[in-house]
Amino acid sequence: MITLASLATSSLFTLAPQEPADTPPSVQAKAAILDASAHTSLRNKLIKMLAAEEEYDNATGRDRLKANRNRQKAKASFRKEWDSRSKKGNLLASMPDLRAIYENCFKVGKAPGSPGTVRKGGSVESDDRKYEYSYYLPKKYKPTTPCPTVLMLPGTKDGEDSTWVDGRRYFQDTWNKTAAAGTTIFHIPQIPDGLEMDPTPDFSRDGQEAMEQRRIELMWATYARTMRGVNVDRPHAFIDCGRGSSAFGLRFASIFPDRFAGVIMRAPVEIEDLRFGSLLGIPVLMIDNGSNTEEIATLKKQLEAITPDSVTVIEATDEYPYKASADAIDAWMQEQRREMTPSKVVIEPNHNRFNNAYWVRIETMNPIHTSTAENKPRIEVTADRANNRIVVKAQGIEDFSLLLNDDIVDLDKQFTVVVNDKAVTEQRTRDERGMVRRMMSRRDWEFLFPVIYTSTVPK
Repeated sequence: MITLASLATSSLFTLAPQEPADTPPSVQAKAAILDASAHTSLRNKLIKMLAAEEEYDNATGRDRLKANRNRQKAKASFRKEWDSRSKKGNLLASMPDLRAIYENCFKVGKAPGSPGTVRKGGSVESDDRKYEYSYYLPKKYKPTTPCPTVLMLPGTKDGEDSTWVDGRRYFQDTWNKTAAAGTTIFHIPQIPDGLEMDPTPDFSRDGQEAMEQRRIELMWATYARTMRGVNVDRPHAFIDCGRGSSAFGLRFASIFPDRFAGVIMRAPVEIEDLRFGSLLGIPVLMIDNGSNTEEIATLKKQLEAITPDSVTVIEATDEYPYKASADAIDAWMQEQRREMTPSKVVIEPNHNRFNNAYWVRIETMNPIHTSTAENKPRIEVTADRANNRIVVKAQGIEDFSLLLNDDIVDLDKQFTVVVNDKAVTEQRTRDERGMVRRMMSRRDWEFLFPVIYTSTVPK
């Protein structure tokens, strides 16, 4: 049985050692220890080891004994080369090397069905509900090559508040036979008729939390299936939301901001009672059809108060859902990339259960709906790697954790953590096993943090 908590924490080849052009200058300055051929060799062994580990976890009876032998063999092979390559330097301390080795490390099977056509993906059961979805793989899709991915939310039918267009029809009307369809995976959960997506939940009212859980579960229960089945490029995943689902798409991104490189809003609306802080650094694209200009201006002002210049507005040249804008949207997507270790992280929770982002976790906090404004949970964390210092400002929170790597602070040295003006000096040992376990739990090859630091918030 699938649970929402497990879905939220789980999914859900040749690389040059140079860093991407959009990597922060402080990270670019640190050169890789190994060359590209060493990265490739280690990655190939890592892929086999992780696949053998999953096979062992899923095996039963006598098959488990055989799977264990394969697992131990693959682990020994990877460990032998890792130890040998580590003679040149500490690979666990070198983020350029770690990223290159772990990039695209999940083995996926053959493409389900025929690439190049939008197909019904079946259904996923979670608790007592069944969620259906469709998907599209580009015609030249290869299981070994990660593809940019768009998680699409279909719009409502014309003039109806909670009756939704079929996902396959919606894809035909938005992305089919466009340039993006040649390179991109599209995942389309089918929103059940009668389920409204956009209204911001009032958690003080009965049934509102369960309704929001249902919306979130629809997304993760189906998207997790796609993430495990095909090669989704983790740093290039987007949310594309339509009429009746655009406000929810932005709210969903605020709850899980470190999963997506950007949000596309085909039907922007003014949003009430949403805390925008967690959207720090998230690019947003909106389509202006001439009648929603005022709503876009209001929303743009709210978003750019958090992240200046984060909103792109394009003018519609055809009717909703604006297929003629596909090339412009695709060009915008190609410019975006998720950054897993931003120097500043803000979490202003819009949900009482899901309140982690990037390398910061809220552990215990005040309930959102029963707290006064000054006691509503919020945390702002800023890393200064040059001075090996992290500053934390927190309210409405009892304790929190920081997931650390050498992009954030130099873990070979002592680092300082200042929590609400109270400073402590720490030094921690990198834990490779814990890093791999966390990376596997999220099924995200950029989630590489070998240290966890946990602290209470001073009264």
